[in-house]
Amino acid sequence: MREDITEEQFWQLPQVKNLRAGLQEKTFCEKYERACRIVAAHLQRMDSEVCTELGYHRIDCVKWRVKTPESCILKLKRKGKELTMENALARLNDIAGVRVVCEFLDDMYGICRQIAQDGIFRVIKQKDYVKQPKSSGYQSLHLVIGVPFENGEEVKAEIQFRTKAMDFWSDIEHRFVYKNRRKYEKEIEIELRKCAKAIYKIDKQMMHIRDHVAGFGPGGYEVAEFSVKSGRDRILESQN
Repeated sequence: MREDITEEQFWQLPQVKNLRAGLQEKTFCEKYERACRIVAAHLQRMDSEVCTELGYHRIDCVKWRVKTPESCILKLKRKGKELTMENALARLNDIAGVRVVCEFLDDMYGICRQIAQDGIFRVIKQKDYVKQPKSSGYQSLHLVIGVPFENGEEVKAEIQFRTKAMDFWSDIEHRFVYKNRRKYEKEIEIELRKCAKAIYKIDKQMMHIRDHVAGFGPGGYEVAEFSVKSGRDRILESQN
């Protein structure tokens, strides 16, 4: 991709216009919207099933979106990939994106484990940005799954799990920093990392307060690990 063209010229390139048109097709958008709805409904059912046992809802809210054609194109461009529909389908895992905001840190891991075990969705890939945060301080659990349709087709979707505090941090970082990279200052980067570390500490403290008050006992999933073996993902618990 040429680097000596303006932004306006970039969006007028034939391959860009063709990809944009494909990503805007009604059948394409509806397919990914349906995948998001299926995942969101399943997560809400899972939450309801264990609410009585736990005495609270593990999930505060579920949000979803289908990535815009422009965002898909720019992400492929950043990855240095050819701007084709084939690459969009193969290289982009988050065209269908579902965000799950959880009450507590260990709830995130518990729900991930349940998804891996119930076999409804095929777990393709996982990243634990809680154990290993991004350099910016970003924390979240990411699961890329295959959502099956009745006709045998499978659509990829990415689920992001966060606590309320992590979601607040991510929203602020995305709104004021990620969208304004030219204004990004080193001091802000340092402060965000400090805030992320404080948020993780607070999340653990709140979890321990819950355990003490509710009598759950120590432990949880915050040191859980993901593993992939023979094409299937399992989440292995560890107790503190």
